[in-house]
Amino acid sequence: MGLFQKKNKTEEPVILQKGAKCCRCGRILKQHDSFTVLDRKLYCRKCAQAKRDWYFLEWHALIDD
Repeated sequence: MGLFQKKNKTEEPVILQKGAKCCRCGRILKQHDSFTVLDRKLYCRKCAQAKRDWYFLEWHALIDD
């Protein structure tokens, strides 16, 4: 498989349980809210963006070394 070929990912939709919360800020998530699963944890949209930004900064720190 080449580097730039598409992978067939069959991801199942995530169904939230009642009372699901963001693991960072504690906001209660509902099925119609936008949320992300990172490292098997639920994040609201705002916290997920902050987590991705942090991963990006860590990656750049590794490159700079």
